Amino acid sequence: MSSFRVVVDERERRSGVPSLLRSLGLKVQFATLDIGDYVIPAGYVIERKAVGDFVNSLFSGRLFEQAERLSKVYEAPLILVEGDLQKTVGMLPNPRSIWGAFATLIFTHGARIFFTRDRQQTADFIYTLAVRGGSAAVRPRLYKKVRLKTIEEARIRLLSSLPGIGPKLAHRLLHHLTARKVFFASVAELTTVEGIGRMKATRIAAILDSQELAQDSICQSKLAA
Repeated sequence: MSSFRVVVDERERRSGVPSLLRSLGLKVQFATLDIGDYVIPAGYVIERKAVGDFVNSLFSGRLFEQAERLSKVYEAPLILVEGDLQKTVGMLPNPRSIWGAFATLIFTHGARIFFTRDRQQTADFIYTLAVRGGSAAVRPRLYKKVRLKTIEEARIRLLSSLPGIGPKLAHRLLHHLTARKVFFASVAELTTVEGIGRMKATRIAAILDSQELAQDSICQSKLAA
């Protein structure tokens, strides 16, 4: 077995990919990863998604949230889509939405996207990346906490943490509601703001109303602190 290794999230243990990696000669170390599925020396992290899960997480918005978290911690976040993407794209009512999502992942979140046909190709890709990356320690990306100079900046930053809400939409929201009222607003109230459609408003309300997601967000905040 070579000296090259990969750290694999426990949830990937039964996927079949770790076994294939071992057969190729990689050292496989299992761990409970907060983000990503495979971590490779030299700073690479891979989020592996079956094509169906990729499309579902794309339309739910979860994919962009994952990409943002990956880019904040690792220098080289990779999203690996496994399966027949062309077949799946052909079944979508608006195939161009996929390409728009790719553009957002690349240009907004700095993610690199790769495609594989099956588990064997996935293992081959990870093996090649691990060997080329060498045996250096994984380098996490460190971010300094941003100091907010005004209350307005703090409110904008707070609202921008909501899914699909950037600084511009946050400004519009604050012209209609106080920051506190935004978090208690109904779907109908949110849709009165230009740029917030019913789908986006429903996603925001679902996240704010979900106890499970709220607890997960608290855990993430503690990890990032």
